[in-house]
Amino acid sequence: MKVILTLSLSALMILSGCSESSSPKSTATDQKGSASSPSTTTTEKPKVLKVLYATVEAGSEAIIDAAKQYEKRTGITIEINTFPYNNLQEKVFSELAQKSDHYDLIAIDTSWVPKLIQHIEPMSAYIKNSKSPDSIKLNDFIPKVFLDTSVAKKDAPQTNPPQMEEIDLDKITSAGFDVWSLPLQSNVLTVSYRKDLFNDPKNKEEFKKQFNHELAIPQTLDEYLDIAKFFTRDTNNDGKIDMYGTTLMGKKHEANFVDYKSFLSDFGGNIFDDKLKPVFNDEKGVKALETYGSWINQYKVTPPGALTYTWDEVATVFGSGQVAMGMNYHDMKLDPKVKGGEVGYFEFPGVKNGDKLVRGPHFGSWGIGISKYSKNKQAAYELAEFLASPEVQKGYLKFNQHVTRNSAYEAANALPDATTKEYYHVLGESLKVGVGRPHITNYDQVSEAVQISVSDYLTGKKDAKKALDDGAKQVEALMKQAGY
Repeated sequence: MKVILTLSLSALMILSGCSESSSPKSTATDQKGSASSPSTTTTEKPKVLKVLYATVEAGSEAIIDAAKQYEKRTGITIEINTFPYNNLQEKVFSELAQKSDHYDLIAIDTSWVPKLIQHIEPMSAYIKNSKSPDSIKLNDFIPKVFLDTSVAKKDAPQTNPPQMEEIDLDKITSAGFDVWSLPLQSNVLTVSYRKDLFNDPKNKEEFKKQFNHELAIPQTLDEYLDIAKFFTRDTNNDGKIDMYGTTLMGKKHEANFVDYKSFLSDFGGNIFDDKLKPVFNDEKGVKALETYGSWINQYKVTPPGALTYTWDEVATVFGSGQVAMGMNYHDMKLDPKVKGGEVGYFEFPGVKNGDKLVRGPHFGSWGIGISKYSKNKQAAYELAEFLASPEVQKGYLKFNQHVTRNSAYEAANALPDATTKEYYHVLGESLKVGVGRPHITNYDQVSEAVQISVSDYLTGKKDAKKALDDGAKQVEALMKQAGY
């Protein structure tokens, strides 16, 4: 198998479902060709299938390993060109804009779908005529992941698909939607924590004295804040705080948007209403932002550098042992120098609404889609089906891939490493309640407008209501410009 790996420094970073990365530079070789239509695509087995894929952002190591298996099984040579996020985005948009038939399969971040949907081959007909029904099994995908990643209406991709507990392809297509990719990796906000600190008897006793409830995995944001307050302390008795309760990603960056969005969802709020009018400046949005900001500015349970943090800095700070809890899109580890340190994981906490606990961690996924211009669409679909199949996804577990099928998470329950098993349990449960991005063509602009609002509040330039009102006006103007 041929793999062309285009690397940059950011390709080595563990990136979130938000998937920010490096400067655009590529060394892959292009071969341009004319566009093919479904009527001219060959049904013969091709000698080569070419895949345009991401690097660590979408678990390239696992995908490359599976492609090698497929080569042995079919005799088809699989060429995979891998690029870090920004490079990949530029490459994907360039290839499809030129209607190039060079690539058969393409990795697709969910935020790209509204811009790319006219250039992607719909999959429903291929799925219905699958030669390997055991490989596709739509009902095995986590419903929220599949619907958010793969299902869209071609002429109105901003429209939410019908919600369902089990994936029903006929219901999807009869409602005017189709399947545009198969989900391979999904990242969701989870919490890594210092299990050794939580389990310490002295900490348990002292915490109960201070807060009148047990030191245990928090279910609500209020319980989380109590724990964050408790662990924000001077451990060296030198008058300086050197341990903090938690991390937040406060830099004006995509990380700050999805941090805030997770709090917003907990409070029952949304970025848009059903008519794509911005509503994040309502009472729920203000409460979410004030809660988020209070952890940094009022309670000071985050390290002083929190306003400069994205997912990369959070991983570093947690790993060094400076915090008791940290939120991120992967299972964070402790540096071996942190003596006695033990890591555990739990779901992003929620907010009580009556008897119901509302959780809304942000999640984002990668799908694998067929280029509309491929001359090998049937063969490309069969490779995509294999890469997303239940048995292959179980094999991804050894690469710590964030799998997208229920059966793969069930298989993770049998993993020998207890810590890895715990993380997979938390990851799977979090994906079931996750909240994805708005499916709009100008997502990047909207995200930046909200980032500015959050940053203006966190830095004291504006109060929460003013910051969000200004952001909502900007987003409303952006949506009109984009034709919504």
